[in-house]
Amino acid sequence: MKHATQLTLAALLSGLSLAASAADSQSIGPGQRFYEKTCAKCHEAGVGPVIKGRGFPAATYVVIARNGMNAMPAFRVTDIDDATLQDLAEYLSKTEAPKTAAAAKK
Repeated sequence: MKHATQLTLAALLSGLSLAASAADSQSIGPGQRFYEKTCAKCHEAGVGPVIKGRGFPAATYVVIARNGMNAMPAFRVTDIDDATLQDLAEYLSKTEAPKTAAAAKK
């Protein structure tokens, strides 16, 4: 009987964690998903500049993404649609600057 109770409890807890994971993924918008899938490959790897927490208005991100800048290529509508780009720009305009390793040690 004790083993069955433990299995039931484990099943309930795993179901709760799956529900929490599903809720988290639903709260992430298409712009943040695009950032994590595409933009972060350069902008969080030291290839491109840090773009989170820059304080730019959303329109600045849209213009840079559509026209390119320095080594960053322009993203066409076939690469990212207008609605997703706007969501991405709004997401980035509200982010905080990432904490650096040096700042985290203080």
